[in-house]
Order: sequence, then C-alpha cells, then structure tokens
Amino acid sequence: MTAPQSFYGIVASRPEPTVLDDDRGIIFWVQTDHEPHADAAQVFLSVTRADQVDGVDLGIGSELTIEGAPIGNGVTSATALRPAAHRPQPRGRVLGTVEVHVPDLARLDPGRERRHRLTLWGGLALMLVLGVVGMVKSTTIGNIGFWVFLALCAWLVWDDLRTRRIDDREYTALADDVVSAVRSRLNLDVPPQAAFDMLGGGLERTGHPWRPMRPRRPGPAVWVSDVVGARLGVDVVPQPLQPDAPATITVVAVDEDPLPGE
Repeated sequence: MTAPQSFYGIVASRPEPTVLDDDRGIIFWVQTDHEPHADAAQVFLSVTRADQVDGVDLGIGSELTIEGAPIGNGVTSATALRPAAHRPQPRGRVLGTVEVHVPDLARLDPGRERRHRLTLWGGLALMLVLGVVGMVKSTTIGNIGFWVFLALCAWLVWDDLRTRRIDDREYTALADDVVSAVRSRLNLDVPPQAAFDMLGGGLERTGHPWRPMRPRRPGPAVWVSDVVGARLGVDVVPQPLQPDAPATITVVAVDEDPLPGE
C-alpha cells in the first residue's frame, strides 16, 4: 500500500458489498481526473470505517473528497469520505474572466428550505394528532385528519412544481447574462446549457429515498467549440453563489490540441 492521498470524485456506480484482502466492505466507482487516476477509480470502504458513510451521500452523481491509499488495480482503500466543497476548475489555459451580478435568487434564500421543512413536518404532526384523536374519541376529527393529509400531499406537489419553475426561470436568466457577458468581453460563445449547468441550475438525483432530488451545485462545465476547434470550459466563484453580489466567470481552453478531423 502506497502513501495516503486525497482526491475529488463523482460517484458513478451504486455501492456494492465485497470482500477485499479478507476485509469486508463496499466498493463503488468514481469519475475523477486527479492523479494518479486518469478518468475513473474504484473506492473500497471497509466495514471498520462504516461511520464514514454517516452524513455522506453515495448516490450516483454525488461529489466526494476521498482520502485513502491506492492498493493496486486502480482501487483506493478509503480512510475518510466527505462531501466535496465544489468541483475543481477545468485545467487549461485561461482565456479570460468576466464578472456578472448575481441577483437575490430564491434558492439562495435560507428561509425557503426552513419554511419547507416547517410546513412538511408541521403538517405531518398535525395529521398524526388528528388521526390519533379520531381513533380514540371522534370520527369527525379523524376525517379532518384525512383531509389534512390530502391537503399536505397537494401542497407538496404544488410547491415542487412552483420551485422548479422559479429556479428554471431565475437560473436561465442568469445563464443568459453569463453568455452575453462572455460574448461581449471575450468574444467567445458559451452554450446557454453550459452556463446553466455551471451556475448549478436544475435538480439532480440523490439516491436518497426521503429526498430523491436536490438543487445542483455550481461547478465547471465543458463543451466543444466548433469555432476554435477545441474543448473550452467555464467555472464560477464564489461557490456557493452569493445573493446580490458579483460572481467571476473564468473561461479556459481545456486542451490546446485541435480535435481529430479539424
């Protein structure tokens, strides 16, 4: 076993039970471009370090910082797992930077998540109390509890659709600002979808049964430019975005060699 290392990775497969060198644990694939890995690696976590899974999302697409030591065949024996703060910037030559203003996005309001949890758990508690009282004393109160349950389900669906529309509208507008700023100041065209992904627009799957979707986090996005015949990338700081504050967009040439056929 070589010296311990720390690297960034995106979970690319579901964890599976396995036995490695007479040690039981779980193993899963991650996508990474950090040395010594080229583009993917397997991570093994022993049952003796099962506490490392607490509070760490191992669903496909989750971003992790992995600490451990390579044990051969592209497998890293993890000693610590923790959520990654943000994705690293794409490597390459910096083509330029621009600043854009981040408005007061609804997602950046800390009260939105608190209000959602308060309504959800408050509604469940009220439904439970009314149900218990209805079984013990009054059928009428039990019926009210049933209607509270239906109202809570309807609110969950309505709130999910509403927040999706708000997020898509706000992040699409901000992505358009990024595209316009880069085009006017650097004379480069950024695809709107790349800018949207970089800003963290949209939702991603978590693999968690109680919260299957979550807002995406800002991170680098890469695309192939037909104009310059190379892969370009964009990233943003600070992460997370700060409301009513400037954000710096960095555009890089991820590789300098022309693409095949160019």
